[in-house]
Amino acid sequence: MNNPEKKTTFLQKMMRRTGGWYLLIVVLITQFFSGFGAIAANYSIQVNAEFSPGELTALARFIGAGLLVVNLLALGIIYVSHGSVREKLNRWQKEREYSQRKDDLLVWNQLTSLAWRYSLFIFIAGIFITILPAVFFQVTVLKITLDQIIYTLLGSFAALLGSSTLSLLLLDHFLKPAYEVLYPQEASDELQIRTRGISISIKLQAVILAIILTSILLVAPIGYHQTAKALETGDPSVLGAMQAQSLVVAFLTILFGALLSALFARSVSAPLQELVQTFNKIEGGDLKQRASITTPDETGELTVYFNRMVSRLDELQDGLESQIAMRTEQLEATSEVGRAISSILDPDILINEVANLITERLGYYYAAIFLISPDGRWAELKSATGEAGKELQAKKHRLSIAGKSMVGSAINLREARIAHDVGLEAVRFDNPLLPDTRSEIALPLVVGGNVLGALDAQSTEANAFDENVTETLEAMANQVAIALQNAHTFQKSQQALKEIRASQKMQLSKAWTDTLDSQGDLEFLLGEKSQLGDAALNVPLALRDQIIGEITLDSGSDWSAEDQDWVESVATQAALALENARLLEESQQVALQERLVAEITSKIWSSNTTDGILKIALKELGSALGASEAIIELAIPEDFEEDSSNDMENKSHGA
Repeated sequence: MNNPEKKTTFLQKMMRRTGGWYLLIVVLITQFFSGFGAIAANYSIQVNAEFSPGELTALARFIGAGLLVVNLLALGIIYVSHGSVREKLNRWQKEREYSQRKDDLLVWNQLTSLAWRYSLFIFIAGIFITILPAVFFQVTVLKITLDQIIYTLLGSFAALLGSSTLSLLLLDHFLKPAYEVLYPQEASDELQIRTRGISISIKLQAVILAIILTSILLVAPIGYHQTAKALETGDPSVLGAMQAQSLVVAFLTILFGALLSALFARSVSAPLQELVQTFNKIEGGDLKQRASITTPDETGELTVYFNRMVSRLDELQDGLESQIAMRTEQLEATSEVGRAISSILDPDILINEVANLITERLGYYYAAIFLISPDGRWAELKSATGEAGKELQAKKHRLSIAGKSMVGSAINLREARIAHDVGLEAVRFDNPLLPDTRSEIALPLVVGGNVLGALDAQSTEANAFDENVTETLEAMANQVAIALQNAHTFQKSQQALKEIRASQKMQLSKAWTDTLDSQGDLEFLLGEKSQLGDAALNVPLALRDQIIGEITLDSGSDWSAEDQDWVESVATQAALALENARLLEESQQVALQERLVAEITSKIWSSNTTDGILKIALKELGSALGASEAIIELAIPEDFEEDSSNDMENKSHGA
């Protein structure tokens, strides 16, 4: 609860030097200063009672002995009953830092009750050990009058009341460093801070009562005594003495009241000022600041609530920052998976990349991708991370889709399966190679209504897969499913394209082979072929990876790269032109054949007789093909007749 920037006070320095003895030292200091509260009372007693020097000396010794006994007795009781407090302060002095223990609350209650218990003890013990025995001593030994006894009782009671009230405020002030150090920050109920302390209202009532009673008990007897004396003696100078004595006692009473009020005001205002300063720092954005607990009253309770509120705000801010950082990491991982998916078309490489990204970027213990086997019965492991993943892949690990596993269940149900605590999950395959798994998630890879497999991730932390993480992994799983589908489609299209190219290449090769066979080798020569040198440039004429010819050039000197590029460009255009010419010639030939077929067909259909049809068909075919001789004959082959008769016999036999 301490602020490191807070300045060290004189009392804190003294407590660091004295440790556990600080408790007894501040009690002694309190006893010393509270003794001054009896000055006005003793003066009032002497003025009113008018003891002889011998009586005053004997009475002072007796009362002094009583006060000494009371103070020594109080000091001894504190030493014995607050040993645990002293032990805590000694340990703090050595370690310079207070470590929390189980008995912290008990020590705190002892410490916070010390001031008011000490003051109450001083008041009660003073009555029974000092005042009453002093009265008995006056009656039996000194043989004083009743008025003197009454004045002694009034003055002693006023002195005792003022001394005990002053002791309460002084001791509470001196113990503030100990309050700050020994406050039980880890206590189960922080509001128990007030179980032993005294409230502000009681302090205020005690201060007001002490000021009023001491004023009355000290000033009033002087006026009564001197007035009665003036009436009895008739001496007017007595009134002057009464005035002087009343002024002295009033002045001392005012000083005493001012001291009490100042101590009380400081006990309330100082913690509030520190609380305001801490609030200003927190308002500036420093949520690590905490106000010190220096009073066991309502102000301390307010500080506890304030610190608790700031701690929760700090935890909330840290939690939000960590959630934002984690969410950012998840989004970056999702984006990286998306980039990998868009750039990788090989399914095997894609699966390995995704599994590694999940473990590296999201920090999971294990990640794996399963694909459904061709028979639809198994979820086969295709990629997994870590040494366990390598061993499982080497064993060709697979899980039954109908079996008791989260992967199989996710594929069957087509929804995410999450085990926040694997020890409580009934439907799960407990892999001995993954003994540190505490939570697991299995997500189906679904695209277009088809389930391709499942994505499985495992963590060493329980409850690692919350709603945000599940959404991130589901997005990854959907991306992976689409990418796998696209990769398979791409592979099929590539295979089909490869087959088409092979078929086209074969057709192209056959077409040009037929062309060259029908027309002979086609060659155009400029210059002498025998003059070609070693620097000749040979550029192939290629069509769709099929070479149909070659261009050879020789200038007698080396060819530059630009010249080679230019010649290759011309060769490409020449190959395309040759192919277009061949296709045009082929299409013209086909068109001519189709036209001839159409003409012959129309002429054949123009005749209605068998002879006419045969003559027209024979004549037109011979003319179109340039045949010198043509024969057309109608006949039924003998083997056809035999086959027909056998069929009839078989049919007849079968019937």
